[in-house]
Amino acid sequence: MKRYVAVFLVFMSLSLSVQTAQASMTDVGEGYARPTFAELIQTLILLNGFDINEPKIADEYMRIVYCDLYRRNFGNDVIWDKIKNQVIVRALKKREYFRVRYEVIGIFNLGRYDFKNEFFPISDKTSISNVGSVSLYSPGEQSLDCGGNNLSSMFPQNVVLELNEPLTVRGFHVPHQNVEKMMVRIQEAGNPNRQVYGRIRVFVTDAKGPDMSKSNYSQIVLNGRVVSVDFFIDPFLTKPLGGVQISKEQ
Repeated sequence: MKRYVAVFLVFMSLSLSVQTAQASMTDVGEGYARPTFAELIQTLILLNGFDINEPKIADEYMRIVYCDLYRRNFGNDVIWDKIKNQVIVRALKKREYFRVRYEVIGIFNLGRYDFKNEFFPISDKTSISNVGSVSLYSPGEQSLDCGGNNLSSMFPQNVVLELNEPLTVRGFHVPHQNVEKMMVRIQEAGNPNRQVYGRIRVFVTDAKGPDMSKSNYSQIVLNGRVVSVDFFIDPFLTKPLGGVQISKEQ
């Protein structure tokens, strides 16, 4: 009886960890967020970038995504097998929460305002021209998981989004009457180089999986598109300047 209660409590804990276990493919994720390695691995697995039926893949997936459950229960073969099978079933049925909307931040410089076309260009030094991929994660951003272990020895820790169409953003439109206020805001920010922060929002459509063709490292490749690029004065993204809508989310 005590053993049954213990297993039941573990399953209850798992259900609480997967708060949106009933989510369907039409409502995955909860809006845009900065990428974390755990969420990217979840996206990878749920979009079939790796086969979660493989025991080692399932173990590593759960170690990364459900770190606390892993630490508490991995040593008990019986309980761990039951938990793992439940997660595998959810993943295969796409009933486990996962995110497909991410956003990354880049630093850019503005060129001189084009009064004729009412357009603020991005400087050539930080241009966005014919970009074919966006880096979502690199090993330097974090080196350990929640248990103090290496993030992963199985999943590559470089994650990129290959774009369905190359991205080019020359700048953004600003009405002539708004330019003076905008320049004052930039000057008040103490920014003589016209440095601005670009928020690039992306939508993941599918997963290519691991790419081992790189000479020095392997990487995880997701596929998708850029939804929008918006520019801000401050790194906290509280002072918007303008932006460009690239595509629809769906």
